[in-house]
Amino acid sequence: MTITSLSVRIPAELRAKLKVQAEHNKHSMNAEIIKRLEESFIHQTEPTSSVSKKTTAGNVELPAADVNRIRKVLKKAAKELKKKAD
Repeated sequence: MTITSLSVRIPAELRAKLKVQAEHNKHSMNAEIIKRLEESFIHQTEPTSSVSKKTTAGNVELPAADVNRIRKVLKKAAKELKKKAD
């Protein structure tokens, strides 16, 4: 993967929001921006037919991208709970 730099102008309020979220997620603003951009492309490329649906057993099927996002959130929550418990 080739890394390149990009200079952008954004409103100060948006920059402040990015900074708060980056600190909350314990990573740099650069990492926060990259994560958000990558997620936006994941959502964009998902086929529109990949909405959740109920199966005959009453279970709900979710698109793989949604399942992966839920896994990440749960893993992060578990780590935070473990830190608090220690």
